[in-house]
Amino acid sequence: MAQGTSRMDEQAWVERTAAELAVTLADPSVRAELLTLLAGAKDERERQRRLEAARRELAGIEVTWPLPEEPEGP
Repeated sequence: MAQGTSRMDEQAWVERTAAELAVTLADPSVRAELLTLLAGAKDERERQRRLEAARRELAGIEVTWPLPEEPEGP
């Protein structure tokens, strides 16, 4: 967060970002890609190998996050 940002603005940003991340991580292909990137593949061949391994590992795992409720009204 930028210097001079209020604590409430920072908290709102954290909550908004966490909600967006929860939606994004609900996609199994995104989780597999993230695992691959975090594993530190050095080249495209290694990245593809790790991506396939991550997809196999995640295939049997169901991950659910509660999504934030949609605000009512206009």
